Amino acid sequence: MISRAKLFSSRLSGILQLTRGLQGAKYGQPTPWTHKHLLQEDEVNVGIKKTEFQKRREKLADKILELRKKDEKSLVILPSARKKYMIDHIPYFFRQDTDFRYFTGCLQPESILVMEISKSSSRSYLFLQENSSYTEKWEGAKFGLREAVTFLGVDEALPIDAFQDVLYRMQKENRRLDVWYDLMDPRDPEIHKTVLSFISSISQGQNLHNFEGLRRVAHEIRSVKSSCEVDLMRKTCGIGAEAMKKTISKSLSLKTESEYLATIDYESRMLGANHLAYPPVVAAGENANVIHYISATSAVKERDLMLIDSGTEYHGYSSDITRTWPVSGSMTDGQRCIYQIVLDCQEDLIRSVECGQTSIDQLYRSMQMLLGKSLRSLGLISSDFEDSLAARFTHQFCPHNVGHHLGMDVHDCASVSKVQPLVAGNVITIEPGIYIPKHNTSVPEEFRGIGIRIEDDILITNSGCEVLSSNCPKSIDEVQTLIQRKD
Repeated sequence: MISRAKLFSSRLSGILQLTRGLQGAKYGQPTPWTHKHLLQEDEVNVGIKKTEFQKRREKLADKILELRKKDEKSLVILPSARKKYMIDHIPYFFRQDTDFRYFTGCLQPESILVMEISKSSSRSYLFLQENSSYTEKWEGAKFGLREAVTFLGVDEALPIDAFQDVLYRMQKENRRLDVWYDLMDPRDPEIHKTVLSFISSISQGQNLHNFEGLRRVAHEIRSVKSSCEVDLMRKTCGIGAEAMKKTISKSLSLKTESEYLATIDYESRMLGANHLAYPPVVAAGENANVIHYISATSAVKERDLMLIDSGTEYHGYSSDITRTWPVSGSMTDGQRCIYQIVLDCQEDLIRSVECGQTSIDQLYRSMQMLLGKSLRSLGLISSDFEDSLAARFTHQFCPHNVGHHLGMDVHDCASVSKVQPLVAGNVITIEPGIYIPKHNTSVPEEFRGIGIRIEDDILITNSGCEVLSSNCPKSIDEVQTLIQRKD
């Protein structure tokens, strides 16, 4: 019988061997044992386990089989993003290609996912840059091939130098191939050259049966969030809403657009965001009438409205929130009037959402109708215009759409049609606005120079919708009280 001391010694030895093995292994990104403050057991990315990524690849294979319904084997080629440089040796911030990250969880640049799909089976290959003592010294470790298989759950990992040889092996083994690759929108120009050569070869050899872009299929799958993705969307939208709320509350102490920008960036990161999801619009006064104003160079005047359109990225998932408020804590009558029109419109649109019935296109047409009626009542659109004509005329005051899909990208799943009914698991923005440049002399002076947009992030549910960014106030009284409050 083994003594307790020997049993303890044996277990300790096993733990030490495992620890040494993990320390010697190469992973190239956070793991549950190197970043315990971020990842839970079995997670590949924060909040997402290895089994989730495997299910995503299975869903991709099933979707391709559903679309093709042929006996030919399908070959999926999905490169990662490539690191880019400002100047010699000075890289831009690296952000992984969204589709590649969604199907692999791999955060490493210059990698490729290849999938062989047939009716009987599917197999995944991950091609990776190998480690070297030089690159480890300057950039840190990359994935080891064995570690990539065990950690990411792919069937096989290979050095990226073997990519071309594997493609031609697949050509020889298969009389006919369907290739799924984004030829017109390549993610990596170097890999693209290899793929073009391969496609040319199998076309000449009559091995190419069909060629399809992958992005449309990937977007259709990604547009419906899983339960763990919904949790991540709640988290990133909660951070974005709270950061906006904190920024609004500090308005009386901020004097320039750049100070507002610094504040929302700081608050977002301190609340847990990895970074801002996009260059934010921080626009005081007349600048708010430039829809994508990102200069943030102006001073703020006492009677200005401040419009901030900002989002956070939290471990691959983005928020996108806009609020407009008086920097002084008090709106003028003209500002209050236009603001209430936009707010009423947005709240009506949110209430109208029905799962399986409402589309973004329908919301857009409803927005035009609501804004048209309100602007006509205010006298900014001719009272002679019927509802349909007034709705069309609102384009002069709101030139953008009502919203877009939201998720891993800010403008997520762009290939999904806006006329497609929204389903449970979709996340969208709803963001009506009114913009009246100061040179618009066709409106009363009290309304000139006003630009207002209100945007929230909306999860579609079976019973309607959930406002993920609801923690940031938007009623006039709530916003003014937040600014004027002295803690």
